[in-house]
Amino acid sequence: MRFQTPDYIVLVVADLDRALTFYCDVLGLPLGHRSGSFAQLATGVTRVALYERAAMAETLDRELEPPSPDAPGFELGFKVDDCDTAYDELVSAGATLAVPPTDRPWGQRTAYVRDPDGHLVELAQDLR
Repeated sequence: MRFQTPDYIVLVVADLDRALTFYCDVLGLPLGHRSGSFAQLATGVTRVALYERAAMAETLDRELEPPSPDAPGFELGFKVDDCDTAYDELVSAGATLAVPPTDRPWGQRTAYVRDPDGHLVELAQDLR
């Protein structure tokens, strides 16, 4: 068996409406479709989806704890043309700041914000 390009990434969220406001209105990602406690964003080849924690708990047949913002398990990264401008726009639109724009030794300028559930969203600008 061989895996190919990831088809989708699902973020488990506490409140789907609140998450959609962030991802669609603040980040500007288009909604692909919504069905009950699940929504999928139209993000190209690898889609980002949102699934309410209570529904995921039913799917897994067990209680789920929300993740600790002090122990992130992943980040959702987006390439941007101008890290500083993107960061300022997102913070002005209500995103929770995490790390301001910083030049990295690997040739990028990156910044981080958090979504309403504490998931890290990285903004990455190539400097080369």
